[in-house]
Amino acid sequence: MFAMKPEWRLKLRLFAAKLMIKFGKLKHAEYSSAELKEIIDKYLPIGFKIDVPVGKGDLTLLEAQISMPKNCNVINIEILGSIIIGPVGSPIYRAHLIVKLEAHPIYEPATNTVSVDKVLVADMQLVNDEYAIIEDSRDLLSLLFPRPLQNLLSGTVKSAFGLMTGGVSDVASNYLKLYLSGSKQRVFDYHRPQIETLVNDFAKTDALRYELDPANFEEQLFCLYGKEVAVEDGLLRFKF
Repeated sequence: MFAMKPEWRLKLRLFAAKLMIKFGKLKHAEYSSAELKEIIDKYLPIGFKIDVPVGKGDLTLLEAQISMPKNCNVINIEILGSIIIGPVGSPIYRAHLIVKLEAHPIYEPATNTVSVDKVLVADMQLVNDEYAIIEDSRDLLSLLFPRPLQNLLSGTVKSAFGLMTGGVSDVASNYLKLYLSGSKQRVFDYHRPQIETLVNDFAKTDALRYELDPANFEEQLFCLYGKEVAVEDGLLRFKF
C-alpha cells in the first residue's frame, strides 16, 4: 500500500479543513476552563515583594481557578494567594486571600497570540482559615528589633521607633497600630492597593498570554484561518 509522506498528509488535512470552514462545517475549536488552567498553572506559584514601613513583606500567588459564564464574553480568574509580613519563620502577619479577576479574551493575528484585555480586579478578600495569624503587642518588639537593642527600649512601640529613627517614626508607628488593633482586615486594607497593582502586573505577563503552537493541528489551522476568540457557552472558542 502506498504510504503518504507526513508533510503531504498534513497538507491534505489542512485542505480538507479549509473546505469544511468554507462551507460552514467547521466553525470553531474549543478550549475548556481546565485546559486554560493548565496554561496558567505553569507560571504559579509566583512571588512578589510588598513594601512595608518596617520589616519585609511577601505576596505569593499560589494557584488559579478558571470559569467562563455562558452568557458573557469574559474569563473569570480566581487566584489564591498568601501574604506574609515579618521575619522569616516568625511573621507578625500571615493570611490567605482570594483575588477575583475578570478578563476579556482577544486574538493578536500578527503574533498568533491569544491574550486578555481590560483586566479588572472584581473582588479581593481575606480567607478566614487556620493559616491566618496576627501577633499582638507583646511580640512585636521582639520580632522587629535585634535582641541587644530590645534591652534599650522602654517597651512601647512608639518609643522604640522614636529611638530607632531619631523621632521620625510616625509612618512606622502608625503602621504598627494596625497590628495592635488585632484586626487582620485593617492590615490587609492597608496593603490592598499595592496587592491589586501586583496582581495586575501579573496579568500582563506571559501567564495570561498564549502563543499558538504550529505543531498542534487545530492551532495551526487557526493561525491560517482564524478570525477571533470569544467565550461562548462556557468555553473559549477559536472562531473561523
